[in-house]
Amino acid sequence: MNEVQTFVLEDSGIRGALVRLEETWQRVVAAHDYPPEVRALLGDGVVSTLLLASGLKTTPSVSLQLQGEGPLKLLLVQCTEGQRVRGMASFNTYDTGTPLLGEGRLVVNLDTGKPNGFFQGIVPLTSAKLEECLESYFAKSEQLDTRLVLRSDEQRVAGLLLQVLPGHGEERAVEAFETAAACASTVSAGELMRSTAEELLPKLFAGQAIRLFKARTVAHDCRCTPERLAGVVRMLGAEEVKSLLAEQGHVELKCEFCNRAFRYDDAQVDAIMRGTPQESSAVH
Repeated sequence: MNEVQTFVLEDSGIRGALVRLEETWQRVVAAHDYPPEVRALLGDGVVSTLLLASGLKTTPSVSLQLQGEGPLKLLLVQCTEGQRVRGMASFNTYDTGTPLLGEGRLVVNLDTGKPNGFFQGIVPLTSAKLEECLESYFAKSEQLDTRLVLRSDEQRVAGLLLQVLPGHGEERAVEAFETAAACASTVSAGELMRSTAEELLPKLFAGQAIRLFKARTVAHDCRCTPERLAGVVRMLGAEEVKSLLAEQGHVELKCEFCNRAFRYDDAQVDAIMRGTPQESSAVH
């Protein structure tokens, strides 16, 4: 499964979303040798970003960023139109069992692509668990009761989101949400990652009228295209590029998402600066 699927619990005023990834997740981490704890947290970040994007009516760009004072320095996940996702993590050496985050902040960026359509939410990290940090973000930034359940194993990552729909904040709806959230917390990793939505949701939310929407495919999208890379070279400026060529004989760029390095020699750099870029040589 490599998909995101939304649903509504009709009687409770609750919307939900399921994300299950396998091949797409494997592509996100294929070129990296992340320690298990970093890999797990990045998986939670990828799933959470897709869950955040699932509730938006437009086809926006959504990014999730964690910055901490612990061993994990930066975790960044980006999701663009068509459920195309990429993610990376930067960290220092640490002992197994050491909390990764420490004090820091969670940043959520949303760009709808419309005038004045960029929104940013920043909240302090309130927990070592990403789902709890995001629940705090929604409570403070959106004033919406939200529950996230994140699960993973060696090959797959998955997540479930429940959220009270706007306009359903009355006491009865809040009670219904708490009941649904308690049911959601009982789901096992195997159930969440392998059961179809048609099988899983009636089991979790027995007696609820469930409206299930069509699943949408999630794809990996690194975006280190020749055009983007040429733009980065130009952004370095003529003097910086000249200095790098003099010192190294080439200009090398590394994509932090796919972990590939791209090398440009004098002729290629000259072509880029003149606006007629030549293909670089990729160094893996």
